Amino acid sequence: MRLLLVGGGHAHIHLLRCAARAPLAASGEVELVLVSPFALHHYSGMLPGYLAGRRAERELAFDLRRLAAAAGARFVEAPAERIDGAARTVVAGGERLAYDLLSLDLGSQPANLEVPGVREHAFTVRPMARAIALRQRALELAAAGAGREVALTVVGGGAAGVEVALALERLGQQGPARPAVTIVESASGILPEFSPRLRRRATGVLAARGIRVRAGQEVASVEPHAVVLDDGTRLRSELTVWIAGAAPPTLLAASGLPLDARGFLLVDASLRAVDGSAVFGAGDCIGIAGHPDLAKAGVYAVREAPFLDHNLRAFLAGKEPRQFRPQRSFLALLDTADGRALWRWRGLSGHSRWAARLKRRIDGAFVRRYQGSAASEKIAPV
Repeated sequence: MRLLLVGGGHAHIHLLRCAARAPLAASGEVELVLVSPFALHHYSGMLPGYLAGRRAERELAFDLRRLAAAAGARFVEAPAERIDGAARTVVAGGERLAYDLLSLDLGSQPANLEVPGVREHAFTVRPMARAIALRQRALELAAAGAGREVALTVVGGGAAGVEVALALERLGQQGPARPAVTIVESASGILPEFSPRLRRRATGVLAARGIRVRAGQEVASVEPHAVVLDDGTRLRSELTVWIAGAAPPTLLAASGLPLDARGFLLVDASLRAVDGSAVFGAGDCIGIAGHPDLAKAGVYAVREAPFLDHNLRAFLAGKEPRQFRPQRSFLALLDTADGRALWRWRGLSGHSRWAARLKRRIDGAFVRRYQGSAASEKIAPV
């Protein structure tokens, strides 16, 4: 029996840690294989701190090779090139890997990459190599001559876009040049997924830091030193960051697996493919039946993780799965790169230092859990 894990996201990291403590099946006759194009997975919650210069890469990195070894898993360091649901195979690194049970934790890719010039001239923050290159380029621009204004554009005014814009503004303060950051958002305002109260607070924070917002406009193209809007306006931009929403991994389209209207793997409440095939998934690469508008947020990937581990074990043992029910609201903490964080809990919101301290505590606890000994702590049941 082979369980093939494709992708090294949060849920699969948790599964590997659990497998290091307890075999996936009572018989122990399960071959575990992890496929990932990268040997390191990076915790997205700390990415703004990295871009702002407060975190080193090692502080947010998980060693997939070490986690796989501790779990007794084979690690295939290669991108998955093709999934064939009918044949139960995955092609990765030129190897055709058959599976009896498949789990996908692939994340998502930036949306609208087909906009002219995006692939050639814009930075993204995933994979981590792109975030490293982004930070290096931002530092180079910040080192330009004193008093020179450096134009930076972030396309996407959701939570990630706002955090990245604030982080780059703070990073730009480390050099003699003056950062001039602009957010371009197609919706009528920033943070369209949040309450009007938090949006007003965030707008005030951006304005106080000199970050401009161009809302209600689409990007028509990206040039080497400019962003062209749909009304023909050309915004000077020496560094453009593309964070315009989430799109499904391209290899799902021809996989033969059930997909939702947007192209993400469609799973039921047990995180199993809705067609009943031996395929499970978690994180941003899935859509959950009955929840078409569920945000692509890391909190769901983290909370799905123990359900995925339990239900894969239940499948192998012929037992009943447990049902994951996404919560309507969750504590949101947005790093503003000034020692404070915007926060939202149900109908309340604010901008404070205690929220930043809470975020650091939550992020630190999460990273320590998976960076430390794979079997050093008890695994909490679902």
